Amino acid sequence: MLKRLLFLLIFTVSLLSGYSQLNLSLVGQLSYGNTELSDIWGHVDGAGKEYAIVGKFNGTSIVDVSTPTNPIEVFVSNGAGSIWRDLKVWNNHAYIVNETSGGLKIIDMSSLPGTILPADVYQFGGVVYPFNSAHDLYIDENGFAYIMGADNGVGGAIILDLNNNPKVPVEVGRYNDFYLHDGMVRNDTLWGGAVNDGFLTVIDVANKSNPTTMATHNTPSNFTHNCWISDDGHTLFTTDEKPNAFIAAYDVSDLNNIQETDRIQSSPGENVIPHNTFVLGDYLVTSYYRDGITIHDASNPSVMVEVGSYDTSPQFSGDGFNGAWGVYPYFPSGIIIVSDIENGLFVLDPTYKRASFLKGKATDLATGLPVDGVKVKFVFAPDSSNTNVIGNYQMGLVNAGTYNLTFTKPGYQNEVVTNVVVTAGNTTTVDIVMNPFPVSVKESTYKNATSVFPSPFKDELQITLEQQAEQLKVEILNVTGVVVSLKEFKNTTAVRFKNDLPKGIYFVNVFAEGEFVKTEKVIKL
Repeated sequence: MLKRLLFLLIFTVSLLSGYSQLNLSLVGQLSYGNTELSDIWGHVDGAGKEYAIVGKFNGTSIVDVSTPTNPIEVFVSNGAGSIWRDLKVWNNHAYIVNETSGGLKIIDMSSLPGTILPADVYQFGGVVYPFNSAHDLYIDENGFAYIMGADNGVGGAIILDLNNNPKVPVEVGRYNDFYLHDGMVRNDTLWGGAVNDGFLTVIDVANKSNPTTMATHNTPSNFTHNCWISDDGHTLFTTDEKPNAFIAAYDVSDLNNIQETDRIQSSPGENVIPHNTFVLGDYLVTSYYRDGITIHDASNPSVMVEVGSYDTSPQFSGDGFNGAWGVYPYFPSGIIIVSDIENGLFVLDPTYKRASFLKGKATDLATGLPVDGVKVKFVFAPDSSNTNVIGNYQMGLVNAGTYNLTFTKPGYQNEVVTNVVVTAGNTTTVDIVMNPFPVSVKESTYKNATSVFPSPFKDELQITLEQQAEQLKVEILNVTGVVVSLKEFKNTTAVRFKNDLPKGIYFVNVFAEGEFVKTEKVIKL
């Protein structure tokens, strides 16, 4: 997993605004005073003018951003006070829900760039599946709206057909298996965040009257907030709305075998909370609360690299629900609009920079076998990676250039490779042969006397040692080499611990006294 990439030469601080930025620059801003904002979406009228649809605590604001340096509010629709307001657009109509009351608000924007009148605002509360409040909504490419987190049933998704009359939705079905906090739909598949259950859901909505759950998969912090699918439909990206949580990527090409491919944090160890991530081609654009906005190169879903950031709330850091709530990156002009809870609407100009990638394999000089757990690090840069159970590593960084690499692992001599050239958008291969030190007595004793069982296992793994270890660390990796569980123990000869891993093949790495002991392959039933 990659660390946040903020090199001194490319990390700049605007002397005028005080906002930290990387490949994102401020071009316009609109303050809402003491009114807190929530989500945001975009709209383009028939004349090509661009608008921000902004959720406020007390209503909805429509802002002309066609001149990005001078955002102008052109319409306000007041509504029930709510810190949660979500918005989407279909066929020149804005659709808004909140978590207080009023059901679904519909604003007819077809008169733009002229005047929107109060009479252009409609309300819909449903008949078959009535609701007053909802957390989120999404409208697919076929004109079906999915009202999620509503006060109806378990809060799954109420499905509305908007095609006959966008002002008068028709209820066509309901998904009621799990509460959905957020989600998106493409090609009759709903990808949802079952936040209370801690997993992503994959739902077949081809039959709108009878949606069915096809798959679920736990996310890293078991608090799945939002999901977004890649353009090719092979990779799903999620966020967990928890302190120190991750943006995660999954190979979903086989729904019977969903595999996590990578996870990344904007500020590791600082307890910042990610919110909503969106796919824009090969990039992820994410509203990241107190870290502002981030852009990741996700062209290789196994190595996501942060290549852009803009902190909209420098007065906040760490854990907390402040700062950037929502982001919309889909305007034809290329501008990005951001709703900051306290600081208002931001209009940003992005530079989408390609990351540089590195991969390779570590092998043992004496045996020729792969070496796992080798730390690979750039000299004078914070980025690092570790070889997986088959000796492979891969990593990326925001700046192309020439670097020196170090390869280290207890029990082996340190190795250095100099003048490694990495280029933007390309992958450089650097293999390494590790020269082992003679095996110590303690290492040999632990290796021969350590047992990992049972295999196959259901809920519990056990590890026993012949002699007591002051420090025992156990890593569990999936078949892609991603660490999915990490446990540490002190002063023990035997440990047992439960887990909620999905079914599959795993590799268990055992370390005693800071030294690698052995790897065992196990199967979870």
